[in-house]
Amino acid sequence: MNETKVREIVSRAIAAALLDPRKYYHICWWEGKLQCLHVRHTKEHHPVFFAASGYVFTDGLTVHQWRIVTDRVTEFCRTRGLKLACTSTRRGTSQSTPCGEKLTITEFDFIRLRKLLAGDSPSGSPSDADLERLQQLLESAETVPPEKVPADVVTMNSQVRLKDEVANTEMTLSLVFPADALRDTDFDKMNISVLTPIGLSILGRRVGDTVEGRIRVHDVLYQPEAAGDYHL
Repeated sequence: MNETKVREIVSRAIAAALLDPRKYYHICWWEGKLQCLHVRHTKEHHPVFFAASGYVFTDGLTVHQWRIVTDRVTEFCRTRGLKLACTSTRRGTSQSTPCGEKLTITEFDFIRLRKLLAGDSPSGSPSDADLERLQQLLESAETVPPEKVPADVVTMNSQVRLKDEVANTEMTLSLVFPADALRDTDFDKMNISVLTPIGLSILGRRVGDTVEGRIRVHDVLYQPEAAGDYHL
């Protein structure tokens, strides 16, 4: 198991925790799987790989912190002959699925989108179907460190040029969070919420991919990660 896969699984565990920044949590091995739980969730002795305040987890681990976590988890699995799997975070299920190569989402985007799902209804009143689709997308996507996402992948706050292969027309839009989705009469400067059908269709896609049967991702004009803007 490589470092990227370990980070993906740890990121999913963090996102599933629905953290309170004021409390303390740790990455641990509990009930046969890797989890991010409150430090006082049990008095039983069990393997713990990293502990910090909720602020640290929600803001994102540093390179050094990630190295500590991945090294400890990797060694733990090696000595016990374990092979981790990506665990579904859907409430009411405990399904584990192999980490396949599907849509690509950065760890930073994954955590923020999970927080979006866990919070109050975002502005714009998205439909239950769109929320469910985002939930499924996050559960099936491949999660990678921001600095390792390919430059042709559509990430949050990317500016993308799409082409309608049937109508032979193009549009340029920025994929944003609901709060940043402004109504704009300039068609070439649209901010499209991720919680819309088109937003959900292009998130994690690569240049050349076709969505909705006719819309092709023609170009990624700007991607925060490629520009070194890791805070966006």
